[in-house]
Amino acid sequence: MTQAKFSVAHHFAPATGALLTGHPLVGEVSAIDQSRRWDLPTNVDIIFALHGQGEHTADHDVPPPPGWPGQVKFVQLASAGIDGYPAWLFDGPLVATAAGTSAQPISEFVLAAMLSHEKRIPAIYAVDGGEVPSQEAMIANPLGSLDGKTLGLIGIGQIGGRVATLARAFGMRVVAQRRSAAAAPEGIEIVPLDTLLARADHIVIAAPLTPETAGLLGADAFAKVRRGVHLVNIARGGIVDTAALIDALASGQVGAASLDVTDPEPLPPGHPLWSAPNVRITPHVAWSSAGTPARIFKLFAENVGRFAAGQPLHNQLER
Repeated sequence: MTQAKFSVAHHFAPATGALLTGHPLVGEVSAIDQSRRWDLPTNVDIIFALHGQGEHTADHDVPPPPGWPGQVKFVQLASAGIDGYPAWLFDGPLVATAAGTSAQPISEFVLAAMLSHEKRIPAIYAVDGGEVPSQEAMIANPLGSLDGKTLGLIGIGQIGGRVATLARAFGMRVVAQRRSAAAAPEGIEIVPLDTLLARADHIVIAAPLTPETAGLLGADAFAKVRRGVHLVNIARGGIVDTAALIDALASGQVGAASLDVTDPEPLPPGHPLWSAPNVRITPHVAWSSAGTPARIFKLFAENVGRFAAGQPLHNQLER
C-alpha cells in the first residue's frame, strides 16, 4: 500500500520548496506570506515554521488563524528556542524544535569569543608604523590563556554541553547551573548560580529564555561575579538586564561582554550599550555555518518519516 503524502507550508524562501518536495513523503508544498507570518494555513498537514528577526515578543500575542489547528498534524520549528512564536502554535498539533542543529557553530563562536578576550584580539594586531611592544612589556602584561580558567555555563543543553567539551580541551574547568535534576555530563560540576558567578572567569549563557530565566543576570547577580569577568551571551538578550550590564561594565565589575544577542534586538542606533566599555556585539549570527541549513532540513526530513511511522519526533516538546 502506497503511503499518503503530506502537504507542507513553510516560512522559507520559495527556492526552499524544491528541497522539501524531494522528500518521498512530502506532496504539495506552499510558502507562507512573510508579511502575514502567522496567518498560517489550517488545511495542510505540516507547518515548517521560523520566527522573524529579533526577539519578536509581540508575536506571542497575535491571534490564531480561524479554526486553528484545523488539519495541521505537527509543527516543525527551525529554531532551538520556542520564544518568538505565538502561544497558540503549541496548542493541538505536535511540535518539535531544531535543538542541536546549531550546537557546533555556536560552540565554536563561544570559544572564539573567549580566545579573543584572552588574547586581546584585535588590540594586539600590528599596524603600519605602529609601536612594537618590547619583550619586557609583554612579560609584564602577557596575553591570557584559557588553560586553568573557569568556565561558568548557564544552561547545559546540547549547545552548553558542546561548549563544555571544547572548553575542557583547552584546559578549562567547567562549572554549570541547570534547572533539571539530570546528572551532569562528564567533567562538569553542577553548582548553585551564586557559586558559579563567584568562581567563573568566563560566564556563558546557553539557556532558553523562559519566565524563570528572564532578567536572570541583573544588578544582584553582577554584584556577585568575580570582578573583571567576561560575559558571553549566545542565547537570548532578555536573560540579561541590559541596564544592569551597562552599569557593571562601566564600573569594571564585568570586565568585558561578547554579545551575539541583546535586549532590545536589534539594538537601535544610539543605545547606551553601543558605547559601553569592552563590549563586542554581533548581530545574532553565532548559529551561522554552511552546514546549518542542511542539518535543519535533515532533522525535518527525519521527523516527517518518524511521524509517518508513528514514532516520537526528534526534539518533540511535551504538551
